Amino acid sequence: MPQLNLRLDDRRLRALRRYATRRRTPVTWLIRDYVDHLLAGGEPVANAGVPSSAELAQLAQEGGAFDWLADEPDLYSLTDGEPV
Repeated sequence: MPQLNLRLDDRRLRALRRYATRRRTPVTWLIRDYVDHLLAGGEPVANAGVPSSAELAQLAQEGGAFDWLADEPDLYSLTDGEPV
């Protein structure tokens, strides 16, 4: 079977090993699964880190999780309470 060699700097290799440990899977399986994902037509993952605030806001806005709020009555108005 053909083999692919990949050079990674120490920081990337440590991060990849930590990720594999959290997922409880070997590093080679992570890479194989990602290659399969790409070959099946999946989009490359540009940033697998923490989503930005803008991305989280877009997910909340478009995700539908808060759609039920549209049916809730407006209990308060700008004239309620005391100005601060």
